Amino acid sequence: MLRLDGVASITSKALKLTDGTYKGVGRAFYGGRLNSISSFSTTFVFVITSGPYSDSSGYGLAFTLSATTDSLLDTLPSQYLGMFNNENLGNTTNQLFAIELDTLFNREFRDIDSNHVGIDVNNLLSINSHTAGYYTSDGKFTTLRLISGEPMQVWVDYDANSRHVNVSLAPYLEPKPERPLLSSIVNLTSVLPRSVYVGFASATRLWSIHQIIGWSFNPNGAATPLDYSVLSEVIDDVRREAESQSDTSSHILLPIIIMSVFIVLVMLIALYIYMKKARKSGEWEIDCGSPSFTYKDLVTATNGFKNRMLLGKGGFGKVYKGTLQTSKKNVAIKRISPDSKQGMKEFIAEITILGHLRHRNLVQLLGYCRHKNELLIVYDYMPNGSLDRVLHGQGNRTIDWIHRFNIIKGIASGLLYLHEDWEKVVIHRDIKTSNVLLDNKMNGRLGDFGLARLHNHGTDAHTTHLAGTWGYIAPELARLGRATKATDIFAFGVFMLEVACGRHPIEVNNSGEPVLLTDWVIDAWESGSILKTVDPKLQDYVKEEADLVLKLGLLCSHSVHSARPCMRLVMQYLVKDVSLPDFQASFLSLTTRDEDFDQHMMHILSCASVATTMTGLSGGR
Repeated sequence: MLRLDGVASITSKALKLTDGTYKGVGRAFYGGRLNSISSFSTTFVFVITSGPYSDSSGYGLAFTLSATTDSLLDTLPSQYLGMFNNENLGNTTNQLFAIELDTLFNREFRDIDSNHVGIDVNNLLSINSHTAGYYTSDGKFTTLRLISGEPMQVWVDYDANSRHVNVSLAPYLEPKPERPLLSSIVNLTSVLPRSVYVGFASATRLWSIHQIIGWSFNPNGAATPLDYSVLSEVIDDVRREAESQSDTSSHILLPIIIMSVFIVLVMLIALYIYMKKARKSGEWEIDCGSPSFTYKDLVTATNGFKNRMLLGKGGFGKVYKGTLQTSKKNVAIKRISPDSKQGMKEFIAEITILGHLRHRNLVQLLGYCRHKNELLIVYDYMPNGSLDRVLHGQGNRTIDWIHRFNIIKGIASGLLYLHEDWEKVVIHRDIKTSNVLLDNKMNGRLGDFGLARLHNHGTDAHTTHLAGTWGYIAPELARLGRATKATDIFAFGVFMLEVACGRHPIEVNNSGEPVLLTDWVIDAWESGSILKTVDPKLQDYVKEEADLVLKLGLLCSHSVHSARPCMRLVMQYLVKDVSLPDFQASFLSLTTRDEDFDQHMMHILSCASVATTMTGLSGGR
């Protein structure tokens, strides 16, 4: 008995996983959970029909072993094959093993081509893949086109002792090839629980039909051979149905595609005309809550952008000191060059977001200017420059512990405002010491919101590309490219360690190997001397505060996002409204797959008011 989900159905005695529905998902599982799987074997015959527009068809199907069917309820169609979504892709908690038959090339998953077989473990980045085909008895490789509409047979064999998985493919009625198409070592006991669900998943983009004609599975031994006499009759029925649907689809889809292309062209032409008129009219105002300056104002303020007014420069352009003629106020002017890494999108994001924010620990935006190809942003002038220059600059200039601790608390307060206290959630995405500026009283202010993104409270951010600075980038951000409150908190944890230790997030040891600041502090803690990591330039510091900053910094930069505290709780730790839980350095190396992880998490949460600490845990939402 099969459990069907999505658009899956049984027709013409075949299991039809997808029926040609646009972006459809179909799944089928053996009715119950299999409680004991060791050396399993399976074989199945499938047919993938591309329809009249094969270039737009896809994406394929997969044989799956999974811990649960519930985790597949939020899966996506198209390239995700009905097995994953853009949030859980690559998570070890998926507990899923699959053999994919993929019919479209996808650069995101590093596909080798648009017609391949792959072995997947918790991810669509296959651990091994090969162009679809088979090896003949004389060793010659023959390619098979998965989406040809012709029936093919797959064999999957797993040996629990050697941990070898072999995958073979051949045309229907051909014998099983002596040489497998794929062979890999996979320790399924570390991927799957003892009892699993077994079945198939499939997804479409525009038009394709994925069908399983016959299937045999043995959880502990060789699979029973398929009855080809019965399957041949089913294949004949499937072919007749495909021919009739193909004729119907051609008449329906062709007019729809032509009309869609026409509408898109009209919209693009209208948008082009509108943008061209807008540029010519010079109407270019952004609602940022701050006034715009004329280019003449800023040229006068900087004496023509003279080099002696230059404060610094980077990939975005240059920053100048200026004095506004009307108010005699000192300002900092970021002049973004046309070939800058910071383009129009980042420029608008910075002035739109920062222009509405009001907090003593955030750099205040005063206005902006656009002149021809130049973009300029005007801020409050910070006379003591950036924090990284003070921490890592040459010479004897340094900063004492009192100011360091106040800077940490100030940036924490500003980040709490961004995450929880403003009308929207602001994800900064580039927290680091070079983006913290110091005013005349050495108070820290967080700046550079060019990479920042905002969204409503209670919803998720839709940022899906990697941004930030190496050393401050959380593991899940590097893997999935999705920025959250938790990824900001990871960067803030590294920031705290950098301020306390006076070391860069990544440094090179005597052997020429890179060393992470977090690992260096953890090693010192495990050897019983965590306070020895405090910046040696500090002749006097409060040991209790330094110990708090170092351990809290490590907790915030935990590799598991759900182990990091939210910013409200971080602030409570820093101002000592709540005591930092007592945890060992060993907790920092635990993952969600370790048995002790949940026990440690319960201990940490029990040390504070759960009602006020759970905000922002689990992905920083």
